[in-house]
Amino acid sequence: MGTTPPGTTSQETEPPEPHDDGTAARAPGSADGDDDAVGDAPSGDAPRASADAGDASAPSATPRVAAAAAASAATSAGAGRRRLFGAVRWWWFLVAALVLEFWIYGRRGSIEVCVGKQGETDFALVGQERTDANRWKFPRCERADNLGLVSKYDQAVKEAIHTACRGATIFRHQGEGKVCVEASTNAAQGWVHRIETRQVLPWERPFYEHLFWFLM
Repeated sequence: MGTTPPGTTSQETEPPEPHDDGTAARAPGSADGDDDAVGDAPSGDAPRASADAGDASAPSATPRVAAAAAASAATSAGAGRRRLFGAVRWWWFLVAALVLEFWIYGRRGSIEVCVGKQGETDFALVGQERTDANRWKFPRCERADNLGLVSKYDQAVKEAIHTACRGATIFRHQGEGKVCVEASTNAAQGWVHRIETRQVLPWERPFYEHLFWFLM
């Protein structure tokens, strides 16, 4: 063992204590580490939370856009159907008006007036072949047209009766022409009138000849 030099104090040499300046590594799971982890969590989760909020709002916006598109498509389809049906209704109206006009034009368009003497004339022979046996039993018949939108039925019947009575009294029953004409109001005179009418159809010759008279 050595000696201590004079003037010095003998003291034990101790190792220096470590100084905690915050640079020392913290042990995993320490209290300070947990506090820092808890403190940093909100800052790291904030972007994720905003992203989640955006994702949550996206589905709610998509149905609204789809509903608006569907409503627009339905409106456009409805407008198209209305235009189509409107045009179809106008066409049906024109067709119906044309059919009605043709019906009026040919209504009672053909008139047949037959006159005969009671007890001598057989109206059932009209349209049959004449023979020597039935020649004088045939009534005298006249035809008249009553085509057009304005009916002239009364005038046409009157003219047909005059013509038929004149033909019926030209050889037989001479002098009875006036009585024959007046038989429509006085059947006691012995003369009979039979008046028949029928509808003239648009494809019949008298109809289109009367309608397109300027082309004939």
